Amino acid sequence: MKGRLTDILLSFRGISLDDLSRAPLMNRVDEKFAFPLNRLEYFLQKMLPYYDVLNLEGKVIFDYTSQYFDNADYTFFQDHHKSIPNRFKVRIRTYLDSNKSYLEVKKRIKGRTDKSRIDIEGFTTTFSEDQLLFLSSQLRKQIELQPVMINNYRRITLVNKTAEERLTIDFDITNGTSRDSSCKQTLSSIAIAELKQPKLDRNSPFYQLMKQEQVRPFRISKFCFGMIDLYDESKLKSNRFKEKKLLIQKLINTSSHASFPPTRS
Repeated sequence: MKGRLTDILLSFRGISLDDLSRAPLMNRVDEKFAFPLNRLEYFLQKMLPYYDVLNLEGKVIFDYTSQYFDNADYTFFQDHHKSIPNRFKVRIRTYLDSNKSYLEVKKRIKGRTDKSRIDIEGFTTTFSEDQLLFLSSQLRKQIELQPVMINNYRRITLVNKTAEERLTIDFDITNGTSRDSSCKQTLSSIAIAELKQPKLDRNSPFYQLMKQEQVRPFRISKFCFGMIDLYDESKLKSNRFKEKKLLIQKLINTSSHASFPPTRS
């Protein structure tokens, strides 16, 4: 499938990392959509007139891995589970194609996403003094953090030709820990698209396509679903995600039994 996706993406106008600065969107609003992975080719073809693709010397699909952190009480996960309006994620994200890593704090404040990051050498179990100062300044308090999950995925990055808008599409999503990657893989057969804008614009070509295809916005977190896959109910309660899990299972069933044409007039 990766080869077919690459062929489609190479028909987009390619842009460089420097060109991404036209839509940095470190502070933004997000809309996420989840759909069966076998719909991705068709959706990309429909987006061709409206978006450019990140293309680095012919590479248009990029490999990422992220190490997530939480405290002993799993406060970050629990805040997501309880839909606490102001919440955080802490992770180290590594761009495998360039071997660059960043320590990131992702904040969800009053419906907006704000992300801050600093360079780091790679995955770790302990933080330096400077890194701890960065974390405490972003989290506004000191929290004793530990690694809780590692996930891997592939990403396509599209940028709107005429608006400050970025669209990322993640797929081949797997998760595990530094010791175990054999857990359940709930998200491995779906794609997660995230539309990033300065403020919500439902006239976006991708938003309109999702509306036409009856794919509704869906708040989904790779972190939360990975944690659910890794930790059983006795350790990590996830009952409030029941509806989301049912919808994901429905998408998985659709992906297994339905066949969608790559093009449509």
